Amino acid sequence: MLTSDLAWVLKVRLVLTYTSELSLLLPIWVGYRRWAVLQKHHKVVLWCCVMWTVLTVIGEILFAVKQHNLFVWNTVTILETLFLSYAFYLKIRSSKARRLLRIAAGVFVVLAVTDFFYLSGLKATTVYAVAAESVFLITTVLLYFEQLLQELRTTSLGRTPMFLIGIGVITYFAGTLMVFLLQNSVSGIQEMLMMTVNSVLSLVLNSIIAWAFFLIGKLQPPTVAFTSSASLPDRQTIRQ
Repeated sequence: MLTSDLAWVLKVRLVLTYTSELSLLLPIWVGYRRWAVLQKHHKVVLWCCVMWTVLTVIGEILFAVKQHNLFVWNTVTILETLFLSYAFYLKIRSSKARRLLRIAAGVFVVLAVTDFFYLSGLKATTVYAVAAESVFLITTVLLYFEQLLQELRTTSLGRTPMFLIGIGVITYFAGTLMVFLLQNSVSGIQEMLMMTVNSVLSLVLNSIIAWAFFLIGKLQPPTVAFTSSASLPDRQTIRQ
């Protein structure tokens, strides 16, 4: 019975894994079609998707030829953190918040490199870097959300591309944190179930990014952002 359950879970995991990996092509294709209207922060997210795709292909090739590939996914941890945090950094206007994010990014890089080579090593998931990544990215996105709330936007946040991407980032990195922290200590059906969760959340994130890119450039009425400072002139800002 256990063997039958294990085989069923394995099949489901494989289908979801390859589906989530192929779904990376969706935001790349939509982003490519919208390239002319993408702003810098959007392009940073798109390049992150390209990085995901390239390193996923490399990781799968190494797996197919039975070579160690964990160092590829550990590299992804570092690069995706820098790409995604920089995309939201570009949207945050507070000089204080920007300075803190630069310091936090520097600390993360030092921790991640140390974890990569010394703490966890090249043949294990960099658990310290993964934990720091989740905290750092979620905090960065929340700082951007706080800025949106202060602007008192009059348009639906559901049609604001970077807000949607932020929701996807929080959902994925909060949802997969325990998956990667426990990856080195579980095996069998438990490991398969955990990686299935990762595949599902990855599919969700890729779909959200693709939808956000699709919204960019569509004709929308101007968005009026109100500030609490009476000294600032009235202005219309286009939703990004």
